[in-house]
Amino acid sequence: MNPGYSQSESVIGQTFDTLFPQIKGRIILATFASNVHRIQQVIDTAVKCKRRVAVLGRSMENVVGISLDLGYLTAPEGTIIGIDEVNNFRPEQIVIVTTGSQGEPMSALSRMASSDHRKITIVPGDTVIISATPIPGNEKLVSKTVDNLMKLGANVIYGRDKGIHVSGHGSREE
Repeated sequence: MNPGYSQSESVIGQTFDTLFPQIKGRIILATFASNVHRIQQVIDTAVKCKRRVAVLGRSMENVVGISLDLGYLTAPEGTIIGIDEVNNFRPEQIVIVTTGSQGEPMSALSRMASSDHRKITIVPGDTVIISATPIPGNEKLVSKTVDNLMKLGANVIYGRDKGIHVSGHGSREE
């Protein structure tokens, strides 16, 4: 239905390379756990910015663990840290890759947004990047999550025009 061509996934990596160095506090990035290439781009940019990467959310933890074991994801030694190690580093040294980009009520991001996550608390100065577009029908859930994150003092970056998400679906001319 969309005219033109879908952008390449590599555009996201370029956006991350521009965006991450500008962010002073923790980066919490929500995306689909199945998008291994996007997760690799997060890891690559985190390494360039001397940040550690923690993984949060059951499906994200499973996908990242298996992908690392099979060589689909790569990271220099010490880049990937456990979620319990996050507080051992300054906020500007952390990226948390998480589930919940669709506002699912039990997802890690939604629980953080409602101050109900047992390991991570959103604090002013955190930047949350939602690297996905709401699936039709999920708009209200995503909006509620964004509202709650902002009420907690997080800077939230989301939306199609920010260069943080491209469609995995072909456009009209494709």
